[in-house]
This record gives sequence, structure tokens and C-alpha cells, in this order.
Amino acid sequence: MSNPSNLLRPRHPVPHRRSAPLKRVALVVGAQAALLSACSTNAGNSDAESQASIAPSDGSNMANPAALPSGPTSGPASSPPPATPVTPNGVGTKPAISAPANGAPTTPNALGPASASSSPATVPTTSNAPSGPSPTTPTGGAGGGATQAQGGMESAGLGGMSGAPTVSTAGSANVGGATSADAGAAPMSALPFGNDPVPSAGCGQPAAVMTGKHTITSSGQERSYIIDIPADYDSSKPYRLFYTSHWIGSTSEAVRDQDYYFLKPLAQAAGEPAIFVAPQADGDTWQEKDHALFDDILGYVKESLCIDVTRVFATGFSFGGMITYSLSVNHQKDIRAAVGIAPANYNIYVPPKTHEPIAWMQTTGMTDTTCPWINGNSTTQGSKFIAIEHGTDNGCSVPDEIPTWQQGAHICVDFDGCDPTHPTKVCTFAGGHTNIDNDPGSNSNWIPQESWKFFSQF
Repeated sequence: MSNPSNLLRPRHPVPHRRSAPLKRVALVVGAQAALLSACSTNAGNSDAESQASIAPSDGSNMANPAALPSGPTSGPASSPPPATPVTPNGVGTKPAISAPANGAPTTPNALGPASASSSPATVPTTSNAPSGPSPTTPTGGAGGGATQAQGGMESAGLGGMSGAPTVSTAGSANVGGATSADAGAAPMSALPFGNDPVPSAGCGQPAAVMTGKHTITSSGQERSYIIDIPADYDSSKPYRLFYTSHWIGSTSEAVRDQDYYFLKPLAQAAGEPAIFVAPQADGDTWQEKDHALFDDILGYVKESLCIDVTRVFATGFSFGGMITYSLSVNHQKDIRAAVGIAPANYNIYVPPKTHEPIAWMQTTGMTDTTCPWINGNSTTQGSKFIAIEHGTDNGCSVPDEIPTWQQGAHICVDFDGCDPTHPTKVCTFAGGHTNIDNDPGSNSNWIPQESWKFFSQF
């Protein structure tokens, strides 16, 4: 594996940028990829084998990405999932198959190489693309921190698996149980629901950044991101901040065009407009240095805009869900809550874990072979083990068998006994690798609705 950045592109449907006839195009189905999944690599091997090597199941050459098909799908190429247009409210139904505006196939594959680092935030250099000028501030580039990539989830910390969780179908959610917050933990862990906002340094100052695409110096590189600021921005109001990471091989524009995983219209409808950031990966995949990128963008936004530093949230789909998971295990002091949409805990850089609590929600389709509930016969790899890990860290009573979807509408399980300010929510459904799913008889995508409900409780 001479070049780990050339990780394989698994097959699945993906969201992409606007197509003229629709207000929002949320998914596109491409041709079948060379692998069942990059996430599922070595699914039939032992844990030691799957952590030791990442190789194509079909023997294709990892070092030659040109040899790999470009368009993924969640099933055989001959039978893509049904396609229907997105509803005008922006939340979405299953969309029509459509090519991107530039005619090239969209290929956001799930997984990628191990890399990404956590380090203290500094205020970085920024510049605008389409919007007006923004001031230059000291260059960032926090690139230190842990550097060891881990192939799978730690086997430690999986205890406490007992008790019956609260199970809800088609949308209801009740956080069960309560234990006292650890007074010696990170400041976030002491915050109650509905706490007063804590304003950032940019509050009360003229906005130093505008809606649009910008560049920032991070780890010695010029990186880019898109930021979306409410049209009626008020510098005296601390806003929620959502950090929304794209899937493999995709762009920050694709996340923007999907209304930041459909959260923006829900925030507006709730009368709680928020600030959204969509960073751009350096290449197809999120890497170790993208921990520093998060630190640098967050540090700059705190200085440049008025945000509530106790309500910084993270989410992403597929590889975006994987970097969200990666950040969630060591950025609990910065991120109040995170939602991993079809995440995985392997084939991604995982830093040394603090095991501090963080409010966590995740979604997984039970026919997802890209980022599956359980990766083959592994006892540590798969979204199930992310749920166990965060549930354990949050002091929950993790059930011996986590209830999962069997039939009908999606189900969400709220673990009981969690620290009252760190709920753990696990949603499963009938579908495959997607961030758009409608329950039977519904034309509404429940995933952003459950996500917004989870975020907005804080």
C-alpha cells in the first residue's frame, strides 16, 4: 500500500449539487464500484487481519485509482434504488437520478485513508473567494498532537452492556435515565440542557467574514471551506455552529447544495437560524491533518463571528460521518453533540481517545455494505461498536443486544442511564448507504428531522 491516499471507492448513492429541474438533488446513483466497500475491506478476515491490511477484495490495484470505476451505488448497478424528487421544503425525498452540472459522475465513496490530527486551535489566515474581503489574521497550522492511525476500535471500554433502552419508531425520542455529571470532566459535560449561551470573542464586533467560499492556512497548507451566515445576522446574538463534513470524493459545494444535510431549512423553520461550515478535504478523503483544520476554522470563526461556544455541533455522511466520529473521540471540549450519518470506525485516522462524554447520535441502514452495522465477523469494527463506545463513555446502560430495525419504519434507540446531558441515540432503518430515507407511506426524509431534534435539545 505505497500510497494510502488512494483508498478505494465503495459503492453507494450520494448527494450532489443542484440539477435545474429540482430545488434540491440529494442523491445520485452511479455505476458499480470495484469493491463492495472500502469500509468493508477484509470483512471476512479476523480483526487482526483486517487491521493489518487494507486490500481490494477483487484484487484491483490500490495504487492506481484510474483503474477503479468512478460511480458508486448501494446495490447492483442494474437495479438502483427508486428515485423520486426532493420536496420543496428542502428536507427531501428520494431523488431523481441526475448527473452533476459539469457532467462528471459524482463519486462520494464512504471511506479512505488513515490520517487527521488533533491540536490546539490558532487563529489562521483566511481569504475570501466569492464574497468580500476578510481580514488577515495570524497563520494557523496546529499540526501536532497524536499521529498514530488505528485500524479499528479499541477493545477496551466496551463494558456496561446491560439494561433495556428506550426504543422509538418513526421519530419519537426519549432520553432515558440519569447519572450525575463528572465535575472533573470537560466544561461541556457540566452544561445543562438549555444553558445560557456563551458568546465567542466575535460577539459585539462587525462580522469579519461573509457567506461564501474562503481559504484558510492550516498545517502549512491553503485549505478551503464554505460558510453560511444568516442573512439577518446579528452580532449581538450567539449562533449555533454546525460543522458539516462531506463524503469521500465530494466537495463542500455538494454539502452546501444539500442545505448542509438538510439542517438549514429545519433551523430556519424553528426560528433558530444557525451558522454552517462545510470544509473541503485535501483530496478525496479526510485525513489526520483535518483535526487541525477543524481547530483552525473553529478558532477563526470564534474570533470573526458571534457564535455560542457551548453549541458547536458536527455531522457528516459516510466518510463525513467517519471524520465526525474521529473528532468526537478527542474534541469533546469543543463539540457539544455530533451526529454520524452512516459512520464507520475504521479505514479512518482515529486519534488516542479521551473517553470523555459527548452527546452522540448515529444512523445506519441495515442493508448497508459500505459502512455496515457490523463489519463481517469483526468484534470491534462497525457502527454498532461506535454506539457501544460512546454509550459506555456517556455512562449509559448499553444493552447486551441493541435493538435494530426489523420491519416498517426506522427505529431509534435511546440508551438508558446516560449522563443526563450526554444522550446516546442509535437509529437504524431498512435502507442501504444513504443520508436520505423515507419511512413507508411518508415522503419526508426522517434523518435530518431526527438529527435536528437531537441537536436542538441543547
